[in-house]
Amino acid sequence: MAVMTLGVASVSWSQDAAEAVLAPSGVLHVSRAGALLATTDLNAHGPKWTHASQKDARAKASDAADTGKRLAGVLTIPNTDGGTIAYTQTVTPLSQGFRLEYDLTMTKTMKLNGLQLSVNVPVDKYAGGEVLVSEIHDDMPDLVGLPQEHQRGRFRLWSGQGAKIEIAKETPDQITLELRAATHVVVQDLRQWDQQIFEVRFPAIMEETGREVAEGDRFHLDLTITVPTPVQLKAP
Repeated sequence: MAVMTLGVASVSWSQDAAEAVLAPSGVLHVSRAGALLATTDLNAHGPKWTHASQKDARAKASDAADTGKRLAGVLTIPNTDGGTIAYTQTVTPLSQGFRLEYDLTMTKTMKLNGLQLSVNVPVDKYAGGEVLVSEIHDDMPDLVGLPQEHQRGRFRLWSGQGAKIEIAKETPDQITLELRAATHVVVQDLRQWDQQIFEVRFPAIMEETGREVAEGDRFHLDLTITVPTPVQLKAP
């Protein structure tokens, strides 16, 4: 496994430096001092909201520009009679994080209830904290509370337009997510499904009755993730 340092030469590593481990599928696990901060997951929902996660996908890694990594993989979608989404994911180093780009191609005509990039953070670290969601040049961001205790049936915490999402702002565990332009953002409490995580979802498709996509249809997702300290990237 190759190790790349994301940061300027004048920065000295300390126990506070973060680490991003890139799994063979393209899922990223960001942690510091052994404690998980966030996980990325390109994922989709086939008919009847059957879930397909990137962690179960197959991918091949190669080097990319600016000491980055590129992964070419296939995400298999349940209930579609063999439908898949081919993806190319590029991870580009930043001084205190990385940029993620996904180019997706549908391999057959099929129906999807959901197609999204999710950034998941653990409940045990972020419960009781806050998320700030703002649009570009927005002086009044929306404040989203992350509840300590889950209330059955209340899983959707916020939904709207956003270009910058700041989780646990001005704390050592801050995570900042930024997009080039405002897009649909959903913040959810996944304890509803016995998962101890809060999800920040960036949906390309999110429709109760589903949307038909055709073979060859393409989607592009683009996101930067930064933390308060330099990041060490470990990649296949």
